[in-house]
Amino acid sequence: MARHAYDGGQLNTTFSLSQTEGLAPLPGLAEAALLSVAAQVATVHTLPAEVRIVFVTDEYMTELNTNYRAKEGTTDVLSFDLGATPGQPSSGEIYISLPQAERQALALTVPVFEEVARLLTHGLLHLAGWIHDTRDQLLTMEGETERFLNDSELNIPL
Repeated sequence: MARHAYDGGQLNTTFSLSQTEGLAPLPGLAEAALLSVAAQVATVHTLPAEVRIVFVTDEYMTELNTNYRAKEGTTDVLSFDLGATPGQPSSGEIYISLPQAERQALALTVPVFEEVARLLTHGLLHLAGWIHDTRDQLLTMEGETERFLNDSELNIPL
């Protein structure tokens, strides 16, 4: 797995990026831009002290979706708030299926990077405590996601 970290500086959150075997490496500009989006979310919402962002294949995401949600097939993004253990900072993980993000970007006719940034923001909002059990909650969460995307530079090729 490739690993890249971003120390939030003034932020209370440290981010790291990695990816599973079988995926082409993300361009450096894309990694930096995604970490910038994550930092923007962290300036507005309280996130765990450490957030690990993992890009995965559909096969890996299918395993996660089956094991943790009892659902068949892949999904686009999963967030896990791992909480804190005594003596350790709070932590969370976000898993994003790059193949699923590519399919969704094609269906939505948006750049792949924009869809990946959308999924990352969505996952971060879950770690900040947002839920979407109702249509109104989902619409509010989507609006907050779009607010961050509109404030970000998303013209990065993937």
